Amino acid sequence: MTGAGDDELVAAFDAVVRAQATLAAELSARTGVHERALQALTLISDTGYSTPTEVAGYLRLTSGAVTNMVDRLTTAGLIERLPNPADRRGSLLRLTDAGTEVVADLRRRYTDALRAVAGEDPGTLQATLAGLANALLESAVASHTTAQDGAE
Repeated sequence: MTGAGDDELVAAFDAVVRAQATLAAELSARTGVHERALQALTLISDTGYSTPTEVAGYLRLTSGAVTNMVDRLTTAGLIERLPNPADRRGSLLRLTDAGTEVVADLRRRYTDALRAVAGEDPGTLQATLAGLANALLESAVASHTTAQDGAE
């Protein structure tokens, strides 16, 4: 059951999602990097190093799709493959300086937008966004659990 104002809340959230997609598409076109590859670059930036398997899991892509993506990102000079000391057959992915700049540009744009909205009280917006992220993740986990229970 929805309450008064729920439609407006969802519409505002949808507008944020669309605006983020528009920004990602613009950066994708400007940098020549597919939007999923931007997500991979962000993951690698956040972790310092990632394996192709971690990237595949995060993006929910097949290993073959990630291999192609990694090849393109390597050729573009945005990431480099390093030997994985924990797995002789595997590799670690690390951003190059050019890849770091792509992620930094994306984050600068997000930071500018968030600061413009947060004004003098960024803590309130941060708490709201963290709460929203947690609620969405909890909903996803609950949906996954319900789907698994129904499959048994």
